[in-house]
Amino acid sequence: MAPDISRARRGRRVGAASLAVAALAGTFVASGAAHAATSTTAASVTFGGMQPAWATASADRGQVASGTAVTSTIYLAAKDQAGMEAYAEAVSTPGNALYHKYLSASQYQARFGTTAAQISAVESWLRSSGLKVASANSHEIQVSGSAAQTESTYGLSLHNYSVKGKTYRAPAGSAHLPAAVAADVLSVGSLSTMPLTMAPAGAINTTATEDAITGAKPTMGTTRDGATYVGQEPCSSYYGQAVDTTAPAQGGKENPYVLCGYSPQQLRSAYGVDGVTGKGVTVAIVDAYGSSDILSDANTYAKYQGDPAFKPGQFLDTETPADFYDYADCGGPADWSPEEHIDVEAVHAMAPAATVHYYGGNSCQNADLLVPLQQIVDTHSADIVSDSWGSVVFSSAGNLTAADKDAYDQTLMQGAIEGIEINFSTGDCGAEDPTTGCGANDTSTVPQADWPDTDPWVTAVGGTSTAIGKHGNVLWDTSWGTDIYLPPTTAGSGWSYLEWYFGGGGGTSAIFSQPWYQRGVVSKTLATTLPDGTRTTSAMRTVPDVSMDADPYTGFLIGLTTTLPDGTTGVGVEDYGGTSLASPLFAGLQADAIQVDGGRRIGFANPAIYAEYGTGVYTDVTGKGPGTKAYNDMPADDGTDATNYSVGFGDDQLLTATPGYDDATGVGTPNTNYLWARLGW
Repeated sequence: MAPDISRARRGRRVGAASLAVAALAGTFVASGAAHAATSTTAASVTFGGMQPAWATASADRGQVASGTAVTSTIYLAAKDQAGMEAYAEAVSTPGNALYHKYLSASQYQARFGTTAAQISAVESWLRSSGLKVASANSHEIQVSGSAAQTESTYGLSLHNYSVKGKTYRAPAGSAHLPAAVAADVLSVGSLSTMPLTMAPAGAINTTATEDAITGAKPTMGTTRDGATYVGQEPCSSYYGQAVDTTAPAQGGKENPYVLCGYSPQQLRSAYGVDGVTGKGVTVAIVDAYGSSDILSDANTYAKYQGDPAFKPGQFLDTETPADFYDYADCGGPADWSPEEHIDVEAVHAMAPAATVHYYGGNSCQNADLLVPLQQIVDTHSADIVSDSWGSVVFSSAGNLTAADKDAYDQTLMQGAIEGIEINFSTGDCGAEDPTTGCGANDTSTVPQADWPDTDPWVTAVGGTSTAIGKHGNVLWDTSWGTDIYLPPTTAGSGWSYLEWYFGGGGGTSAIFSQPWYQRGVVSKTLATTLPDGTRTTSAMRTVPDVSMDADPYTGFLIGLTTTLPDGTTGVGVEDYGGTSLASPLFAGLQADAIQVDGGRRIGFANPAIYAEYGTGVYTDVTGKGPGTKAYNDMPADDGTDATNYSVGFGDDQLLTATPGYDDATGVGTPNTNYLWARLGW
């Protein structure tokens, strides 16, 4: 009998429409927000990376009708692009004379930001070309016009392409911009009509039932102590608590039942942040859409767990529900609700006095999720940002354009200069192998590392399986990778392997060069070997940078409004995981670190993370510890004592945890020394 795991969401995307980006391997390589243009003549400059991988000759259905309405976006360059990148590196690197000499948002704008004269010059050129300017700010100019006007303005041709039975518009080649304005343009985007969407990096649920929060915590039974769990039973409220004596032994011993889900107190204890609250720090969370019950659910859940609720003004919400759209490609607010809840509640669990500012994009499209990031850096509204979403780069149905990459780069570097830490989760499908169920679901065409977590200006947070013991201590960590086994069908037949299910994302990027902070830590072999085995001629960016608990089988209890078993709607608790747990956990830990360090901002954390590699503040996850030999049993949800299936830990397929830096867990996972070593960052 197949395991009853229908409620466990396969990876971080739901449905084929939840594609994000694809490109041909080696199409472009970037070390930062490099200008995408190359001179061709004195009168024009070529901007490459415009044509999607799916815009092939065989798919070409001819040039777009000249009168077709077309919208596009000009992303604007900084007035000193090279100086901006150099300052972002200097201000983030320990030992540099400019280390932590952050600029305010206004200082950034004055020194590096796009000037009014640049915006005016580009607007004048666009209008003189016949396009209508819809909106303009220091990041971008959005314009509209006919296809003929657009083609003439950008010096390219727009064609229709047939992809999987649908027709999409895309450029048939590079753009050619006048030299007089080319220096003011970072890239040209939005010319393709195929949706470029992101999806939540987890919020994976392994339970089959929910129940209402009643104020009285349910118990496991008379033989076990109280467990804050209302899903499948039996389960363990700490690792190894409840042993399954009804199923055959596996790995030479009886297996514990899977965890009920960790409480906030258990996670704080495991990472050594008891008594620290993140007071005075603001953590921003960016997701698509927003749930009207985020705050009320978080407060109900906090009280249920014995933690303080948000105080007035401690939770801020920036979203525009009237402008939400693209539910077909993104799943809509309902699909993103668990992600939003786990992000908010995990940060609050780790840093209960930190201010949490939630930002909801109007859809899951790249451009709509970039807008909140731009708002944050333009107003410096947060010290830390947690982003639990992303997508594959090489997809059967999408494309990462130079415009998308460069626009994110620009915003991320601005954040670094202002001392804002921006974290992204690495995903929940290992190296996105398309031969696995989750890789196929993610429309991956080749084993690969995801994006935006591979951007060099991002702190990429990967996943571990973390066993927390009875006294809140970490018994072991291993890389998150889950194998599913079925119980013996006949006496003496033994457990049978079913499939690899999911695991923490990571790997070596095919598009970003190795950043300065990884040199000397990431081995040359790893930095020049892509997840599909291809060797590169130069070292490339490798992720994750750091890892925290993500495995849904060692997951976190969250509270959210849901349909309860009796058919009513109420606040229930369920255990969830994914690297969308790891990223907000790390954001909360960093908020605590800022408080401990007297309020000094961490900023872009990677150079300091790698500088402190090997100093004892991280636990090196080697892949040889007890977690790689551990199995847990999942009970059936039919009220019997039957074991439905078991999970094996530590198998992340193409990603391997080894001594030292590795592509499964990065430098390792912060331990109880981490917080107190932050003094003096």
